[in-house]
Amino acid sequence: PGFVDSHRHVWEGILRNIGTDVPLEGKSSYLSFILNTLAPVYRPEDAYIGYLVGLYGAIDAGITTILDWSHIQATREHGDAIIKALQESGIRAVFAYGYPWWKEPDENQDDWIREIAKQYFSSDDQLLTFALAPAGPEFTTFEVAKAQWALARELGARITVHVGVGTAGKQGKLARMGKEGLLKDDTTYIHCTTLSDEEIKMIADTGGAISLSAPTEMMMGHGLPPIQKLLDYGLRPSLSVDVETNMPGNMFTQMRTVHSLQRSMHFEKKLARKGGLPPVLTAREVLEFATVEGARANGLLDKTGTLTPGKEADLIMLRTDL
Repeated sequence: PGFVDSHRHVWEGILRNIGTDVPLEGKSSYLSFILNTLAPVYRPEDAYIGYLVGLYGAIDAGITTILDWSHIQATREHGDAIIKALQESGIRAVFAYGYPWWKEPDENQDDWIREIAKQYFSSDDQLLTFALAPAGPEFTTFEVAKAQWALARELGARITVHVGVGTAGKQGKLARMGKEGLLKDDTTYIHCTTLSDEEIKMIADTGGAISLSAPTEMMMGHGLPPIQKLLDYGLRPSLSVDVETNMPGNMFTQMRTVHSLQRSMHFEKKLARKGGLPPVLTAREVLEFATVEGARANGLLDKTGTLTPGKEADLIMLRTDL
């Protein structure tokens, strides 16, 4: 089956490789350079072009399904241009409408979301589906996060959210959402690098899904990808490219990184003669992360992710003689 990317900021396609050594936070960082300098001057036509570059690159890399975590929505027109590109590309995609991170959302933002959901996503029988990318509890007030999550559920949209990221990822914020009964099986949690054991257990207990971007998390300073902790709680992560500003847009980089990281942790304990060694991940398991678990995290497991009778088969072919 085709690979499934469960979290990518597709609008950054035209910024590919612009910040290879740029960290997440700090004076010269992804937040300051990409989100606070370049994103505010993106016109709808820039977003359209960025999307086509990112989407065609994904297809060329064997990714047939992608969740677009779209936090470039400065205007209603940005949304129209983005969906036009998604439709033209021919990819299977989840359009996760996000709020711009570099400014306060427009007072009409929630109305735009409702309009776009009604205009473009009234049918489930299409390649594009709708989700909402609300603010994580670490990046705004509890009240704002709660309201945005409530809007997603009003619209019957899946939630995809950044949690436990860098220095913003203060433990306890997601736990409060859990204690309020807001964590459910309609949510995918991205990164999770600084979450507490309690918070990861809450995700597992409520049926949530996980999206890891291990190369990005390691290179940009999000925190060490919690692959072993997730496995310990019975969570099987999906994989995602996240940002092409820093990382290549293929799933082999993602799979190899998670595979190597988990096995290195196993062998490090073994060399130190410590007990309680976890099973090592196999190549088959990380292939499942890049297909089955991606489809599950995107809410599309009934349509794709496996080659199963009755599903809408997304197929890729790999050359083995290169």
